Amino acid sequence: MQLIPFIAESAADAVTQIRARLGPDAVVVNIRPLPVKGMSRLWRKPRFEVLAHQPEPTEDRLNLTSDAPAVPGLGETPTVQLPGDGRRLAPNENIQFEAIGGALNSGTDATRWKVGGVLERAGFLPLSAQRVVDQLRSRHGETAPRAVAEELGLARRALSELWRQPPSFLEDTLRPHVFIGPAGVGKTTVLCKWLAQTVLVEGRSAQVWRLDGATANAAESLSIYCEILGVPVERAWQTGADSISSDIRFIDLPGVDWRDLAAVRALGNQVKQYLSPHVHLVLNGAYDTSLLLSQIRAFSALPVSDLVITHLDEESRWGKLWNLVLGTNYSVRFLSAGQNIPGDFFAASPETLLTRQFPA
Repeated sequence: MQLIPFIAESAADAVTQIRARLGPDAVVVNIRPLPVKGMSRLWRKPRFEVLAHQPEPTEDRLNLTSDAPAVPGLGETPTVQLPGDGRRLAPNENIQFEAIGGALNSGTDATRWKVGGVLERAGFLPLSAQRVVDQLRSRHGETAPRAVAEELGLARRALSELWRQPPSFLEDTLRPHVFIGPAGVGKTTVLCKWLAQTVLVEGRSAQVWRLDGATANAAESLSIYCEILGVPVERAWQTGADSISSDIRFIDLPGVDWRDLAAVRALGNQVKQYLSPHVHLVLNGAYDTSLLLSQIRAFSALPVSDLVITHLDEESRWGKLWNLVLGTNYSVRFLSAGQNIPGDFFAASPETLLTRQFPA
């Protein structure tokens, strides 16, 4: 990947230069203001350095379903993609550079909002941090509070308002819960943790289907754990409603290579067989944010209901999870840490992430 710098006077100027040289699919990876020296800074607007590159050629995006939540920017007309969250700059969109990077706050050092930099150090991508700063500006003005604690408090409130709550389940229906995702992210462990809460804590009945996909499902531990809990586990899907008698149903599938378009398409066709299931995309929270967003885009053609984040015992910067909330159209339903069952498995909430990132 070759990064090419552009010096621009405005957003429109940057877009024109980038499209002229790199084409309509250019990806912007970084934007920073260039300092204006001397007294001219009093009347001259700062220029900006923009780093962009041409994306590597990929196959066309899947389109298995029309009602799946979309990652912003996917499926749109060719545009310049802004960094971090998949958003693309429309050809005639009139934006301000202040809305692009966390470092591009207006005002003096003494008055401008500083929480954007704090959020970036906590794992927020610049666009995600700037979205919070923009909301703070719209609510409280351009001048930040003098006390840092007060500014953080306002940021916590803004993030809580930006949180996307996952939809409630209608468990009186026959819709099963299906776990999909890359191999090795902990889908079966998540299923077992949820199963333990269902059977041992809530006292409800459950059924499990351990099904093969393009590869065999080798999760023997799931069958053993179901035997311990007294939960029936099937190796073949029964389509008749009379074969389902439990309060809640789980389907375990093997992981697929998210970079393999054919494998993702086959998974989508398989998921269609399961009575309009709740599809949970399971991701490893210890992975780099850009990789997580790429994996979400790869699975976005499937009818994903929400996200489940695992391996959080291996990740200290839980703030990075906000990029999945602010940078996609999906909600985060569960957080999981460790391999022990039942172990740490709990509903995701803004309070959980904020308390972890900014202890009171």
